[in-house]
Amino acid sequence: MDDCDICGRKTDTIYVVEVESAVMNLCAGCARGKTPIRVIKSQQERQPTAIRRQSQEQEFEIVQDYGRRIRNARMAVGIPTKVLAERINEKESVLVRIENQKLLPDDRMIMKLERELNVRLTQEVKAEKSAPARGPNEPLTLGDLAIRKDKK
Repeated sequence: MDDCDICGRKTDTIYVVEVESAVMNLCAGCARGKTPIRVIKSQQERQPTAIRRQSQEQEFEIVQDYGRRIRNARMAVGIPTKVLAERINEKESVLVRIENQKLLPDDRMIMKLERELNVRLTQEVKAEKSAPARGPNEPLTLGDLAIRKDKK
């Protein structure tokens, strides 16, 4: 028997469902109304969803000069802030704050702006690989994963 990721109920049948871009293992009650990716009848078939999800995603971060890029692309297209806000279905005040870099846009907003203005606002994150100070059979600790400010 497995536990539902939302309610914790024990169940024999697990529904693998994507909930707000997170892959979760749910019971029948919590999966109601959602489209399952897969249905698992027993624990032998179950695979860790976090590992699958991690291999599907690439890490991206927003560029430092996102406000300037948005403003320049909007002006190159020749549309005012109000029109762009209507096109992407957002408030003009939110768009102005993003252009002034007083508000960091979320992933959904970044996708809308990139699509509408044909501009790139994200860059791929380069993962730093450092050798942990531990033996080959020792487990990782929080200290192994932490980035210390005094070492920058």
